[in-house]
Amino acid sequence: MAEDCSILIIDDNIDDREVYRRILGRVSSTAYRVVEAETGEEGRALNAQRRPNCILLDYSLPGRDGLGVLTDILEDDPTANVIVLTGQGSETVAVEVMKSGARDYLTKDSLSPETLHRCIQNAIMHGVLEAKLEQKRQSLEIFTRAMAHDLKEPLRTIKSFSRILHGSAALPAEDRELLDYVLSAADHMEDLIVKVSGFTKLEASGGPELKPVSLSDVLGQVEDNLRQQIESRGAVIIRGALPEVMGDATLLVQLLQNLVSNAIRYCEQKVPEIRISGEPQGDLCRLNVHDNGPGIDPQHRELIFQPFKRLVGRGIEGTGLGLAICRRIAQLHGGSIWCEAGSGPGATFVVEVPLAEARSAAPAASPVAHNAKLAEHPGEGSGRLAEVLLVEDSPADIQLLKIKLMHREKVNFNLHVATNGREAMRLLEERAGIADVPQIDLMLLDINMPIMDGFEVLHALSADARLKQIPVCILSTSSDETDMRRARDLGALAYMVKPPTRQQLEEALEDVDHLELLQRGDSLALCAEQN
Repeated sequence: MAEDCSILIIDDNIDDREVYRRILGRVSSTAYRVVEAETGEEGRALNAQRRPNCILLDYSLPGRDGLGVLTDILEDDPTANVIVLTGQGSETVAVEVMKSGARDYLTKDSLSPETLHRCIQNAIMHGVLEAKLEQKRQSLEIFTRAMAHDLKEPLRTIKSFSRILHGSAALPAEDRELLDYVLSAADHMEDLIVKVSGFTKLEASGGPELKPVSLSDVLGQVEDNLRQQIESRGAVIIRGALPEVMGDATLLVQLLQNLVSNAIRYCEQKVPEIRISGEPQGDLCRLNVHDNGPGIDPQHRELIFQPFKRLVGRGIEGTGLGLAICRRIAQLHGGSIWCEAGSGPGATFVVEVPLAEARSAAPAASPVAHNAKLAEHPGEGSGRLAEVLLVEDSPADIQLLKIKLMHREKVNFNLHVATNGREAMRLLEERAGIADVPQIDLMLLDINMPIMDGFEVLHALSADARLKQIPVCILSTSSDETDMRRARDLGALAYMVKPPTRQQLEEALEDVDHLELLQRGDSLALCAEQN
């Protein structure tokens, strides 16, 4: 029995449509069911209605050309298998068609039952494989999110309570030393989770959007991020020329930061010195990162880019994923990275990424200093003690906030607790209906909760005119950029990494006019303006 397959033909020429029908009718192995459309709009509507296995699209349609119709079809259905047919072959047209998302390209004068059948089946198979790949990508993305959130949650609890115990004056010295091992192992595990999460996220990525990026600004951000490591070792970073490239700024910061951090970490016997410079080579920028460390044996210069491959023992911290992440980032930019022999001691890493087109450089924006709204008020001061709602399903995290922020850092406020988003919304609505009860002044909101998660709460708040003005600070174990961006887009005031600290709270309050931290004796009071 012949295999069944549906085909949509979009062509304004009735004779051409009839030719395609006859050709497909001669294929014995497949029973092609054909529907026809004379215009792009008609074809687009038929595709939305019938979802055929494959579309044969004429390149030269009247009114709107085939490329425009192709764009519309793929916008409606990104999985559509479209083959573009044209009367005259052209390499330029073929490249343009394939870049626009067509599965294949054929000239009408080259058609035969075997050619068209093979082309259709290849397009369908391509679509099936792409769908499977998308499923795997989604599965990998789910795993990545689990790494970023669920696996870090118990580990962070272990670390937080271990630090509390470590600070106890009554703890014997031997027990404190044992806790040091626990904390060190937990830090390593957390670093590993972050690195594996980042690596799997890169593997699941469909590719970054490349924009002009100043490598000088990228290195400036790296120096800020690694300031503590640089200062503790007295490391010297020497800049050469650093041109503008096409890239994703966040990923390039991660790549260069991994290289600089490794150069400092592995240079144990002397003051680390890292020279960084870039030079144009055709359409590429060749970025050189040279250090004065022990160097890398030639036979290991490729091995080091494999995941979890390390050339040193556990005495030097690391996960074995930093250079694997660097290579993946370079590949996502259409470039490459390798280690080569340099002049003199040390190692030289070379990164090639696309060079940006020549353009006038815009002046770099000056960094905005963080000025916490912390006022000195020796007396009781004005305003009432703020009402803060903590939305958190973890009893350990609730306890940690009370111990760390309220007791140890002595920040006072009236704390209310809801264990899920639905309970929080119910509490807010009840208080909004009582005239003499102070309303919630600030919400500290966890992301991962049962029944109603943090993002759903943000949605619900934005839809309620009475509640949308409440400032919300997200609390999370993850520093995932996607989560941060989504929280900001949904109206969150700030994004805090658990457990919340006084510094994070101060920074979050900078843009809140009705809340401020006031000094009262040896503690702080989070105060709200009197209504």
